[in-house]
Amino acid sequence: MKKIIPLVVIVSILVSSCSVDFAVDDIDFSNYTMPGNIVMKDTILVDASRDGGVWWYPQSGSYNPSASHQGTPLVNYLKSQNYEVIELARGATITSELLRKFKLVIRAGEFGTYTADELAAYQEFLNRNTSLLLASEHSAQLQNDQLASYLGLQFEGSYTTDITRFDPHPITEGVSTHVFIAGSVVRNPDPNKILTLGYFSDSTMNNAAAMGIVKHPTSRIFFIGDMNGLELLPHPLIDNLFKWLK
Repeated sequence: MKKIIPLVVIVSILVSSCSVDFAVDDIDFSNYTMPGNIVMKDTILVDASRDGGVWWYPQSGSYNPSASHQGTPLVNYLKSQNYEVIELARGATITSELLRKFKLVIRAGEFGTYTADELAAYQEFLNRNTSLLLASEHSAQLQNDQLASYLGLQFEGSYTTDITRFDPHPITEGVSTHVFIAGSVVRNPDPNKILTLGYFSDSTMNNAAAMGIVKHPTSRIFFIGDMNGLELLPHPLIDNLFKWLK
């Protein structure tokens, strides 16, 4: 006598036996219409939508992640650490739907402004258990970094130096110096809101924050006033940083 196999079991067997090759790099993010609130835990979004020439240089007009640019070494490093990396072109729009797909975002440089909806999207992102690497740039332009300001960071100035003073932390373990290229600093960091990890001082200020952590109730936020130095892949800082962010 034959046993009748339920249809549900047959379907389950067929589905489980199928093998589908899927790569994040194959997704077209131009319209950001990926269905559902899918979280890609091992995927990093590089928000270079407000890049002023630090991430995408020497590209302009049409931005191609596959073509060489200043952000390429960092992308290659992250891929070597088993991350998938999505890079947003300059001028792209930040939306809540886009950010819901990621647990870790690198905001690579700042030039220009965000809309109220874009800042709200970042607020929603940070209200989840997420991680943000916020890299600003020099503040020679008139407007301040809106996303940084929302987080209580008032960057100012343009400074090129070697940062040599660090407070102990897993991020700064083994770090003795860090190259800072035309970056900005937080002149009077509020210790109730900011944990300063790297300091800048000159004749006009003492103990300004060049890098550190924003104390946030739900997310891990590392800030630094210069993206160029991170693109040089400073070890062990870069290794420590992404271990902490993850």
